[in-house]
Amino acid sequence: MRGDNPALMYADHVDEYGTDFFRMICEKNLEGIVAKHRTSAYSKSAKWIKIKNPAYSQTEGREELFEK
Repeated sequence: MRGDNPALMYADHVDEYGTDFFRMICEKNLEGIVAKHRTSAYSKSAKWIKIKNPAYSQTEGREELFEK
């Protein structure tokens, strides 16, 4: 499902290479990824988790914008 929000980037699912994908996210200094179990429906009721890049540099001095 693609939205009209230009601040969000739609990415198709990543199957089997989640660890490699997360490593790439960290290497590119991106904030992290949002994921759900592959058997969960794509809906508001799905249990989504946010996996943060622990070295993400853009939070420095901007703590009010990012949850801990």
